[in-house]
Amino acid sequence: MELIDFLEFEPFNQMRERMGTDQLGQFELFDPDRHLTGDERSVLARQGMALPRPVLGRLLDHCLCYKNSRVAIAVDDVLHVARCDQFPERDQYRVGTNARAFEGQPLVCPACLQILNYKGYDEHKARKEHYNRQVVERFTLDSFWSGYVLYPLNRDREKVKLLDRSDDVGEPQGVADAV
Repeated sequence: MELIDFLEFEPFNQMRERMGTDQLGQFELFDPDRHLTGDERSVLARQGMALPRPVLGRLLDHCLCYKNSRVAIAVDDVLHVARCDQFPERDQYRVGTNARAFEGQPLVCPACLQILNYKGYDEHKARKEHYNRQVVERFTLDSFWSGYVLYPLNRDREKVKLLDRSDDVGEPQGVADAV
């Protein structure tokens, strides 16, 4: 049996033309349990969301995530962008993707920058003390997202784990499939 070459199949090409596209692409079925809706993206960027711990995760690079997006979490005027050793244990967190989502001007957590080695931040080297202070003071979420893709996360490359430090604990429903 010979398969049809759909690139040369005229009904298919006519349908693509009516759709207004000449490009082939990839399609992923939208699942609101695994993918951010447009409303969720807007709320995360404008005012943030209060989310329970079980729906949040961490990526293999230690960044925090919700569904198929990286996120930042503010706790007590400290902005966490990664699962670091200073990360507070809470039942619920204030989550956002933009500085507008958080009250005041929370300062980024130096331990998060350390675990990510963000812009060469290294608190273990005394000669970098001045440089490290500048990295913390100049930190913005916009510049952070330019180095770490905010949305959408690629489900084929990313793996989501619990916020817990232990990797041998099972993943809660929905978190493993969040990306």
